[in-house]
Amino acid sequence: MAACTICETRKPKRYCTARGEDICTQCCATEREVTINCPFECPYLRESRRHEKRHLDEVSMPYAEVRIDNDFMQRAELVLMLMAAFLNKALQPVPNATDADAREALDAIVVSFRDGKETTPEGEIAAGIVERFRETLSGLIAELKERESGPFTDTAFLGVAVFMARVAHGYDNGRPRGRAYVHYLRETFPEGSA
Repeated sequence: MAACTICETRKPKRYCTARGEDICTQCCATEREVTINCPFECPYLRESRRHEKRHLDEVSMPYAEVRIDNDFMQRAELVLMLMAAFLNKALQPVPNATDADAREALDAIVVSFRDGKETTPEGEIAAGIVERFRETLSGLIAELKERESGPFTDTAFLGVAVFMARVAHGYDNGRPRGRAYVHYLRETFPEGSA
């Protein structure tokens, strides 16, 4: 009788597309995005996203000092949609980019807007994401500043970047290879939509 190739004890019941072999349901659940680099297309990964509970604690949200209210979000909706699409586009060349990479990139983007000088993340993947993101974003910044001046323009990009960082934080499932936020971006902004 064949056994799961991970635990070598239980009966395999699922075909793991990442490993190219059958594994048991328990190993699928415990090793998913931990030791197994699950592809986005995996039906078990997609199903798990529906059941993952994310405990959002307002106190531990990143950049709590930046106030974002409904009025700001309504005014910044277009900027948010464009920046999220730009981030997704910046993630495209890295098919195995994790949520940790995206969060590290977003942290550098937030700090750059907050401090008024470009910050580059330490991680090579995150640094590449930030570089591609900035290339795409530079045109939007110039256009918005040309159309509208004043306090909103000065705070729009920081507020949106903080909001995106908080959303990424909310998608964190605690798994080292977790990609729930990246998966969300790819589903919401299909390649070529930016």
